[in-house]
Amino acid sequence: MTAAPRPPHVVLSLSQEMPLLAAPPAARPVYVLEVLAPDDAVPTVPGWTLRAWPVARLGDLTLQAVPQGHEDRPADLRRVLQGAGLTPLGPVRCHAG
Repeated sequence: MTAAPRPPHVVLSLSQEMPLLAAPPAARPVYVLEVLAPDDAVPTVPGWTLRAWPVARLGDLTLQAVPQGHEDRPADLRRVLQGAGLTPLGPVRCHAG
């Protein structure tokens, strides 16, 4: 029986620097909450990406919100939603993005 050929052996010199891999971008949080929406419509809210479903226990819609900034928090989301005519209900749940 013959031995299978081995791949060539590569030796790196200690003087060679390996390039550093860039850190992955920080994942943005995904917030989920229920809202009262006067006309069952979701307005455009600057700085946030919103998706809505017409299924909710407390309100009219279940809303998913992803901030486009780095420092946006649930309190910021509540403030902008109220300014857009929606009424946030219950807790804001945070999921890793």
